[in-house]
Amino acid sequence: MPMSKWFVIARNEYRITTSRMGKIRPYFLYLVIGLLAVYVAYIAPKIVNFFLDDLLAFFLSQAAVAMVQILLFMFFFYFLLIPISSTLKDVEIGHMEIFLSAPIKSSDVLLGTFLGQVPFYAILITVITGFFTAIMAPLGLNMIQIAIIVIIFVVTLLSGQWIGTVIAALLGTKLGKIARGKDIGKALGFIIALPMVAIMYAIIGGGLLKALADPGTSGMVKIILGWLPSSWGADIITSFASNPGVIGFGTLIRFGGLIIFFVAALWLGTKVADRAYSMEQVSFTASRVKPDGAFYKTIKYIGGGRSFGTLLVSIFKDYSRRLQNISYIVYVVGLLVLINVFLLKPEESGASIEMSMFMFPMLAAFVASDVTVRGKETLFIYRKTPSGVGKLIRVMLFKDWLVVVPIAATIMAISTILSPQTTFISLLTNVGFVIVYVPANVVFALGLFLVIPAYSEKGGALMINLMIVVMFSIGLFEVSRIVFGKSMAVVGAIVLNWLVGIVVLSLGKRHLNRME
Repeated sequence: MPMSKWFVIARNEYRITTSRMGKIRPYFLYLVIGLLAVYVAYIAPKIVNFFLDDLLAFFLSQAAVAMVQILLFMFFFYFLLIPISSTLKDVEIGHMEIFLSAPIKSSDVLLGTFLGQVPFYAILITVITGFFTAIMAPLGLNMIQIAIIVIIFVVTLLSGQWIGTVIAALLGTKLGKIARGKDIGKALGFIIALPMVAIMYAIIGGGLLKALADPGTSGMVKIILGWLPSSWGADIITSFASNPGVIGFGTLIRFGGLIIFFVAALWLGTKVADRAYSMEQVSFTASRVKPDGAFYKTIKYIGGGRSFGTLLVSIFKDYSRRLQNISYIVYVVGLLVLINVFLLKPEESGASIEMSMFMFPMLAAFVASDVTVRGKETLFIYRKTPSGVGKLIRVMLFKDWLVVVPIAATIMAISTILSPQTTFISLLTNVGFVIVYVPANVVFALGLFLVIPAYSEKGGALMINLMIVVMFSIGLFEVSRIVFGKSMAVVGAIVLNWLVGIVVLSLGKRHLNRME
């Protein structure tokens, strides 16, 4: 492979990534190296010193083997997901066709892109590695062992990044040939993080760590992790912790296997890349619209029929056909399932209500964001129409309620039924709370997105509004506890959410009428 080709691509990738840094761009690399050196030599050891005794005791315990395996696997998996998620969220074919029109191989493009991004991944790798070496240093490890640990982290995490880059290339090429490929990519790019969240919740809940640390466990999870390269490195790290200054033959075999795995992944990835980008001419077929079925006829009937019902069906169709919108719902529902499985104890009184204060406002915000994420031009169309602003807000509010309330009520009902202390009265109370509380979240979220519009999911406005809705709902619940007392906190939270929501929605309508 000619070195000059992928090197030029790597250099251009680095320059493109740093192009928005302004005057600090020429000094960026030196600043990063200097700051990371200070972190590794001074900051990380200072942080570790606060917990040194507990950390040393942990690394010498049986649980350390399982925990290091899980942590290294999580880092590996995270670095694998980053390129996949970023590629899926913005599936573009034109960029690839530009490269393919040049006299270079697809493997040069992929390897050059990978190497161009390595300096930025190296920042995160150094932060993670520096913290681990600061923990391990007081155990009496020699310089060779420390160097091996550093190489283990670098090789393992870069392996994850490279594998993720290859998978992203395959998926991006495949989705680029599909008419709805961009929409599918955005949906997958969002919910792909759920497996990582599941592992984190399993660790926090304690079940995964206890299962791996227990010698009597079934061994299935251990066997699966044992085949992964991250576990080879974890075995070496825990071996060094138990035997400072000793480098056994088994350690050398595992370390060599890790290096061979990285080299093999690079070689195999370049071979796959030459086929991954061999795209055929994209051809799209026209979609056919089927007559409305019973579901959409019911939606129109609920909307009162006539023009309002027709508009409600149209907006509902547009929302449900965007897979990215469905992915938001799947993500929140997935989080709720994971929280119930790993974090919440069913026997705890009020656990379901407390959960709803955190998660249902998030669901409401994601669904309500559709009012502006559809684009500024759509808002102007309604604004030019007589009484269009008021009708748009009413339709969007109705559509959001039809989506959020049934989902939230179903989740609350299932969560309540799973509790051993459930009675019919508690079931009705919890579901009734959701039916009254969640619509207020929707009103507030819809008004907020009209006051602070988020015209694209790429910008920070969407996430900022999401955090505002969640934190504001939690804050109102805490205020209700103080003002109305613990016994009336739920009722007070419902009243406050409705009052604030109506005010914010009025402000949003006023802002939309004045929008230029």
